[in-house]
Amino acid sequence: MDLKSSEARHVWGRARGSRYCPACLAESGGRWRLNWRLGWSFACLDHRLLLVDACPRCSRMPRHFPATTRHPLAPGRCHSPSEHDAPPARCGQPFEEVPTLTLAARGPVVAAQKLIEKTISSQQADFGIYEDHPQPSLALFGDLRALACILLRRAPDRLTDFVPPEILALHQQPLPEKRRSFDPVEETRPGRLVPRRAATAALAVTAALHILQQNDVHAAGAALRHLISDNDGSIPLKVGLQWAHTSPVFDAVHLATLAPRLGGPDQLRFRTADRMPRKPGRSAATRVAERARKTPTQLWPAWSARLSPLDGALSRTIRPALSCYLLLIGGTGDFTTTARLLHAPVEDRLGAHMTFRLTKRDHFHGISLGLLALADYLDQEGSPIDYTRRRTLDYRDLLPLDTWTQLCRDIDFEAGGVRRHQFARALLFERLSGLPATLAPPAYAPGTTELRTMLRTFETDLTPALMSQLEGQATEFLSRQGIRDEPLSWQPPTDIVRDLKLPGCDLRDIDPGMLHRLIRDERLTTAQAARRLGVSHDAVRFVLQAQPAPPAAAKSAKWERGATVRRARTVLPREKFARFYLDEYRSLKWIAEHAGVNEEAIKVLVREYGMRRDGKATRWRQIDLDWLREQRAAGRTCRELADETGFSLGMISYLGRRHDLPGRRLGGAAQSPSP
Repeated sequence: MDLKSSEARHVWGRARGSRYCPACLAESGGRWRLNWRLGWSFACLDHRLLLVDACPRCSRMPRHFPATTRHPLAPGRCHSPSEHDAPPARCGQPFEEVPTLTLAARGPVVAAQKLIEKTISSQQADFGIYEDHPQPSLALFGDLRALACILLRRAPDRLTDFVPPEILALHQQPLPEKRRSFDPVEETRPGRLVPRRAATAALAVTAALHILQQNDVHAAGAALRHLISDNDGSIPLKVGLQWAHTSPVFDAVHLATLAPRLGGPDQLRFRTADRMPRKPGRSAATRVAERARKTPTQLWPAWSARLSPLDGALSRTIRPALSCYLLLIGGTGDFTTTARLLHAPVEDRLGAHMTFRLTKRDHFHGISLGLLALADYLDQEGSPIDYTRRRTLDYRDLLPLDTWTQLCRDIDFEAGGVRRHQFARALLFERLSGLPATLAPPAYAPGTTELRTMLRTFETDLTPALMSQLEGQATEFLSRQGIRDEPLSWQPPTDIVRDLKLPGCDLRDIDPGMLHRLIRDERLTTAQAARRLGVSHDAVRFVLQAQPAPPAAAKSAKWERGATVRRARTVLPREKFARFYLDEYRSLKWIAEHAGVNEEAIKVLVREYGMRRDGKATRWRQIDLDWLREQRAAGRTCRELADETGFSLGMISYLGRRHDLPGRRLGGAAQSPSP
């Protein structure tokens, strides 16, 4: 160590004065050691003695006054001016005769002094919390000085267990009331300057080394927190406090000490769950903005399932909240700022509220570790998708109705009504943009709670063929938007958190075959299947999106939906269907029997062809009443006429009563027309 280039305050050194060991002076003939001038020297390892601070005769610190030709130094004797002699002379007290305290060979004070001298000789601290992050010896002394300042000021009465009672008694002795101009500076802030007494230095350094010798920074933070916490649990430290010449390891201990008293967003900002907590650097804002470009508004499905509680609590808001938390890591902004960067539809108070609930469930620490690993991966490896660009695309023409109808027809999938088309568009919107479906264009955004609930069950309608068609349409949409260099979707690998204890599940642990059987064979909903498998509802949805269940096996070819609709489409082209349905006003049952299919297939054609007809009140106008009168007069029954015309039995009977037609009425005797 180069003492000439080191600041006195940095190494707790002295510009003047020195402690001493009486036995060493006696053996060396009055030679003084240089290391006695260091504030870290408080014990002699050769003789196991506590160093002496002052002359017992004049009560002054030795070697404080320079030697002159008139008063040359006398080896081994006090050179301070004497106040009792006339004319003034030097004190002349022999130091080798001064009594001092003998220390235990295996006591904590001797062990602390040995560790200090070992660090000085090796010029490196590699013990305890420094084992994984070795620091120069000067950095260790800066850390010791900062810890001594904290301990002597905040917890002087809690250090009694670190040193023998004799040293504690010397530390607690009051200083002389009379202060002279050449005495050391008064210690108004204990620990900032080198302590005047070796006993005080021994106490502070031994207690500080007890903290620094812990296995990691979190254990060191817990030890420091135990010593300085008030009775109400508050910690007399602030995040903004700074010490000169400290190492990054000490800064990590400082943050680890404060971690339990910090809010969830602050814990993420300072990375308190990491092995080495740290404050945001100067480039934090730039790094967070770049990470926002790599992050979807709703966290990726595999990561969301891994970090979310299995019981599905907070499922509606946890995905965007997790993405916002991801941007808080190592940043300087708050939750509102990160939500604005991601266009997340969350309230400002959600950040603290969510962390409180997750902490109460003992999930937040594990989630923090997972997010830290994910943030580091994104910062180092990046993402092939620019989510900032994806969020600003115009999604109004995503999967038009004609395209949806045609692709369903190509794979013999029932297009369904308007809602099924809306759900398919919302599903693609979420997958492409990373935004929640509620931010989709108004034409298909699920604006009500009922629609949002129904959307969460749409995955049961997906099939491999349909998902393949939808992915193809999504790829074409991106191409039309000028995006040809990005994959349709992407997720960071979850293997980077394989060894962490997280509250959620790994989607790879869910058996797709069993899930498909629950959905198709037992016809369970996604929520029921999730309860059966012991996973969250969202986890089941994510698996079905990635691996849709095959269509259920048909009972017979006649009732197979795809084949039946295809047969009905062949037998009843648009023109013929319009004649039956609109011109002749045939019932669905009659049209189905005419085509040899079931009524459900006819309903599909009604939706495909977009046909609507008048209500029941005008149906009788489609019947030729003269023909009906002739048929009734010929003795034909209402049932026969209903079967032939396709109208209901009740309608034929109603027309007979309304127009007083001849023949037998339903449930009555034969009638003849009135004269």
